[in-house]
Amino acid sequence: MFIDPHLSVMTDDVVEGRISEAAFRRTVVWLSGTRVAGTLAAQAALVPAAMLIALIAGRI
Repeated sequence: MFIDPHLSVMTDDVVEGRISEAAFRRTVVWLSGTRVAGTLAAQAALVPAAMLIALIAGRI
């Protein structure tokens, strides 16, 4: 997993006390959830997109 620059800045802010740990944990959960959701959406679109490309290529 790559290091998210926004998360790195937030980590520093939590250590310095500018952001609460609860807000930090909430952000980590949302970032992780959106990455999983994006991966699942890409996997769901893969087969239909491949079929569409094959259909178009067959008609050319």
